[in-house]
Amino acid sequence: MDCISTFENNNNNKNNLSEIIKKTVEFVKEEINSYNDPSHDYNHIERVWKLAKNIAEKENYADPNNSERPTELLELAALLHDVKDHKYLKKGEDENTCSNTIISFLTSNNYPLESAQKIALIVSQISFKNELGNFSTTQLLLESKIVQDADRLDAIGAIGIARSFSFGAIKNRPFYGEGTMKLMNSDLKTVDMSQEQYKKQTSPTIDHFYEKLFKLQSLLKTETGKTMGIQRHQFMN
Repeated sequence: MDCISTFENNNNNKNNLSEIIKKTVEFVKEEINSYNDPSHDYNHIERVWKLAKNIAEKENYADPNNSERPTELLELAALLHDVKDHKYLKKGEDENTCSNTIISFLTSNNYPLESAQKIALIVSQISFKNELGNFSTTQLLLESKIVQDADRLDAIGAIGIARSFSFGAIKNRPFYGEGTMKLMNSDLKTVDMSQEQYKKQTSPTIDHFYEKLFKLQSLLKTETGKTMGIQRHQFMN
C-alpha cells in the first residue's frame, strides 16, 4: 500500500530529528496509547506525519521563521493533531483541553509560546466537523491545509476502510443497520449532517462512509493532496 511504503522508504533517521520532535514523539505515544484504539494509534500519527512532510515537499512549503528546520512547526502539528481528540475526552475535559495541552507541553520544553499557539491553532482547524458548520476555508493556515490533507488521506483508501471498521469495533457499532441497504441502493453518494449531529452520531460503520469518507476527496485542499486522493477514493467505490 502506498501509505505504508512511503513511510518505510522515507523513515527518518532518529539522529536527524530535532530534540523537540523527539520529545513530542514520546509524548504523543504516551497520550495516544491511552485511547486503546488501533484506528487512532501511533501508527496513524506516524503515517500522517510522513504524508504531511511529503505534501509539504511537493508544495514547496518552508517556514520562513525557521530556515534551519523549515518543516519543524508543521511536523509538530502533524504529530500532535490527535492529542486530546474530542472523541476520547475524559470527564472534566472539553475541546479547550486540546489546545491547552499542546501549548503546555511545548512551552514546558522551551518551545516559543507564539509558535506553540500557532501549532494549537493548526490542530484546531483540521477537524472534519468544522466544515459541517459555517466554517470558511479561507481561514485555514497553509500548515492546516497540509496537515488536514495528510490526516484525510489516511482516512480513505485501504487504510481508511480498515481504520473505519476498527473504530466501529472499539465503539461496539454494527457493520450495518436497518437503513444501510436502503442507503447503499439509493442514488445518494453522501449524507448531510450538522456539526452537532456528527459529534453525537453512533451510526453503523458502513453508514459512516456516506457521512464522512466519501466526502473527503472533494474536501482536500492542496494540489498534491488532491492528486494523492484520487486513487484512494476510487478504491472505496
